Amino acid sequence: MFRAAFRRLLAIDDPPERTALAFSIGVFIAFSPFLGLHTILATLIAFLFRLNKLAIYTGTFVNNPFLTLVPIIIASYAIGAFVLGEPLRIPDEGLVLLQNPHIFSGDYYRHLFVQSWNIVWPFAVGGIVLSVVCSLLAYPLTLRALRAYRRHKATDAKSV
Repeated sequence: MFRAAFRRLLAIDDPPERTALAFSIGVFIAFSPFLGLHTILATLIAFLFRLNKLAIYTGTFVNNPFLTLVPIIIASYAIGAFVLGEPLRIPDEGLVLLQNPHIFSGDYYRHLFVQSWNIVWPFAVGGIVLSVVCSLLAYPLTLRALRAYRRHKATDAKSV
C-alpha cells in the first residue's frame, strides 16, 4: 500500500521541493500525538496552504492502524518518558486503578483522569519530538528521491 502511494508521489507534477514539503508535513502529522485527527489535520493543512493532497496524505499514512500505530505509540511514550526523566512504566497508583475498577464511582474517574496524565504527558512530548525529527529527515530524503526519479525519467525520455 505505501509503496504504491510512494510511486504515485514520484509522479506528481508539482516541483520536487513542494512535494517533499507536503510529504514531510504529512510525516509530522503522522507522528503527532493527535490520534484520530491525522486525516482531518492533513486535509485542513493541504487546503489552507494549497499543498498536494496526495503528498500530504502519503506522509500522514506512514502512521496507520494496521501496521505502524502501536510501534509509534510505544516509541512516543518511551521517548517522552526519557525526555521528561520519568520511568518507562505505568505508575503503581494507575495500575491499582486499572486492576480495581469502580465504574459507578465518580471518584474513581477523577483519580483515573489524574493518573492518565502520567501516560498522556510523556506520550505527547515524545510524539512532538518524533514529529519534528522524522519530518526533518523526511524532507531531504524525499526531495532527493524525487530529484533522482525525475533525472532518471528525463534520461529515459532522451534515449527513446
